[in-house]
Amino acid sequence: MLIYPTAVLAMGAEFGRTYGELIVLMTPSVILFGAGAIPAGWLGDRWSARGTLIIMFFGLGAATILTGFARTPFEVGLGLAAIGLFASIYHPVATAVVVRYAERRGRALGINGIFGGLGMALAPGITGFLSSTFGWRAAFIVPGLVCLGVGGLFVWAVREISPAKSSSARTEGANGSGRSVLPIFAAIVLAGVCVGFLYQTETVAMPKVFEQRLTFLSGELSAVGIFAAAIFVFGAAAQYVGGMLADRLSMKRLVVLALSIQVLVMLVMARAWDWPLFALSVVMVVFTLGLQPVMDSLIAHYVPPAWHARAYGARFLSAIVVSSLSVPVVAWVFEATGGFEWLFFGLVGIAGLGVMAAATLPTERPMVAARAT
Repeated sequence: MLIYPTAVLAMGAEFGRTYGELIVLMTPSVILFGAGAIPAGWLGDRWSARGTLIIMFFGLGAATILTGFARTPFEVGLGLAAIGLFASIYHPVATAVVVRYAERRGRALGINGIFGGLGMALAPGITGFLSSTFGWRAAFIVPGLVCLGVGGLFVWAVREISPAKSSSARTEGANGSGRSVLPIFAAIVLAGVCVGFLYQTETVAMPKVFEQRLTFLSGELSAVGIFAAAIFVFGAAAQYVGGMLADRLSMKRLVVLALSIQVLVMLVMARAWDWPLFALSVVMVVFTLGLQPVMDSLIAHYVPPAWHARAYGARFLSAIVVSSLSVPVVAWVFEATGGFEWLFFGLVGIAGLGVMAAATLPTERPMVAARAT
């Protein structure tokens, strides 16, 4: 899904469209990435997690390859939409599987997040290299072929995934407290929406921000891709740290602290350029991606196991549908102002809303401390 924000920088000449006109083609992809999460979670819970993930691998690979053969902007948008639909399977189904087998939930989610972060880190760099060397079409076709190959390995290596334990009560959970999980889940979802909007805006906007504000790159596409990739390397490491901290500290306090730091970072980034901008971008991504295993651990902490995939699906649906607005917002702000200063000011408000939502959560006992007692 992160191929396009970098590949689009090389597509304008062929299609005769501006950046703002082309980047908005990603909107249906982001919407379907969220909308497909609940049915994918239902399939993973009620049918087969393994079968659903097989559909993801082969559908995603085929859709990515076909996007590389698009002849018109409409076909590009159609291919991106298919990528978003098949990609929607991963988070609700795979996250529930990771939680199902984990002994230390936060650590397991953090390790899983490292590989997700590596995907985000590699996407801009590989896309920049393939686009500048072989053309933007290769940036879709090559990863699509790799995805099909990984899907084949998955079919061969993973012969069975154990089903989740059954649960009859929707309010069962809340870590065994007997308290209704719905208000807590609503607060987690709202905080997750804010984190998702921050994440989506960062991934869509940063290649263009770097092209414009890192003047020492001189707008070189491959260099822009490398620098955009670099910030997500730090984000990948942050997911492991976030997962470890989720096992040891109050997850509520971690979310409040991380989003509060985001407020300050966005304020300064609004007018930062060159190396200060890059350093702040690293901090921004670290505190955004570092929250991902924490948010997933909160769901597993309060929601009954039999509802995990559907709960993850609902959280990602809410987060992604709202964060899909980030694509037209990025396009509109850039077309209206020629820059991103007001975009960062807007993100200050989103991070602040996330702080208020997280502050309503109960302060839970850390997993490691709970085991020790």
